[in-house]
Amino acid sequence: MIKNKRKTRFKIRFLFFLLILFILVCCKENDEETSHFAPATLIYMVADNNLDYYAIQNIRQMERGLPDDAEGPVFVFITRRIGATPSHPYLLKIEKNNEYNYITSPIIQTYPQRNTIEPNFLKQVIKDVKNHSIRYNAKLQRIVLWSHGTGWVPEGTPFNEIDYVETVKNSKNDVVNYSFGLDETGNGDGIEHSREMCIKDLAVALENERFELLIMDACFMGAIEVAYELRNIADFLILSPAEIVSSGFPYEEIIGCLSNFFIDPFEIALSFFNYYNNLTGALQTASISVVNTKYLTDLSSAMSSVYSDYALYENEISMDDYMQYDRTLSNYFFDFLNFVTRVSQYSQSDYYDVFIAYDLVLPLYLHTSKIFNMLDISETSGLSVYIPNLYSQRHEQHDYYKTLTWAKESNAEFLFN
Repeated sequence: MIKNKRKTRFKIRFLFFLLILFILVCCKENDEETSHFAPATLIYMVADNNLDYYAIQNIRQMERGLPDDAEGPVFVFITRRIGATPSHPYLLKIEKNNEYNYITSPIIQTYPQRNTIEPNFLKQVIKDVKNHSIRYNAKLQRIVLWSHGTGWVPEGTPFNEIDYVETVKNSKNDVVNYSFGLDETGNGDGIEHSREMCIKDLAVALENERFELLIMDACFMGAIEVAYELRNIADFLILSPAEIVSSGFPYEEIIGCLSNFFIDPFEIALSFFNYYNNLTGALQTASISVVNTKYLTDLSSAMSSVYSDYALYENEISMDDYMQYDRTLSNYFFDFLNFVTRVSQYSQSDYYDVFIAYDLVLPLYLHTSKIFNMLDISETSGLSVYIPNLYSQRHEQHDYYKTLTWAKESNAEFLFN
């Protein structure tokens, strides 16, 4: 009887050992299966607007800069202005080309004329790129969203109109607002469609994705509201809190980073900064932030006390010299830490947890001293934040802001009540 029990225990332990061994082998095989995939990159270019010329220049830069030994494929989806050739949206697989005057990368898929900033269309393109990536033994890990942009602010919001002189020609921004993207052709059916994608719709379009890196090659996307809405989409975000020069990221220099097996967000941000910092005059314009999304929820929790204190002292705090990232002084993109510091001077709180969380969220911020030789950003901290309830006439914008995840989870929404 005792021997039988011992045999039974031995069998159970042996079977348990085999089960653990099987799990370990399976996990190892799964790890190997995942690790042997090369990283694929999608650059999603909504250029059916006045940025069309710069989109083509950027693609040529990618072809010239692509390393001969690129480890992962780079795909470019582009929609262009009416009259361009080809005029319909298409998908490219970037190939090496040392010539600068023409594009040789093959078109691997075409699309009918569509509104390319609709969430479902972006989802479809991502799905198509995933399917194409399989041919190259690759997995989509990185995405660049390229177009106009104005952060969290919803479609159609007018900005303050000032004299842009000549610099407006050099900016990925305009007097009217583009939340993300501007598709001027739409579906080509003569029916009015939304031409821009609000940040919530963008989050919906990407909700089932998890990238290593998401880059926004668009103006004003370095807002805490934008970063928080996209916190579950990527491990790292590269965003600009201010305007980006129309020529965008220096793709000839960063395409190697995007096609490397291991991605380095800091190297990409540094390349962006160095490129524009070495220019002169108005073009010496750069503000770029690397956001670690892992710590964004810690920051939102810490901000609850700041917003509560701000509600007590808002009538005493002057807005005259708040730091902003928009040279039109539109009062939408205030500097994050400048706001927190200002409140602390009245509340006598140190907000230690806010500053600690902010340092973790923003491991790198690089910037020139000015934006287009007009706006001083030398003392800025790298992310913008909206200071609500100061502008009672902004009913539509405030109704929208209250629906943002940042407003709900940071305690900001109660300021509108």
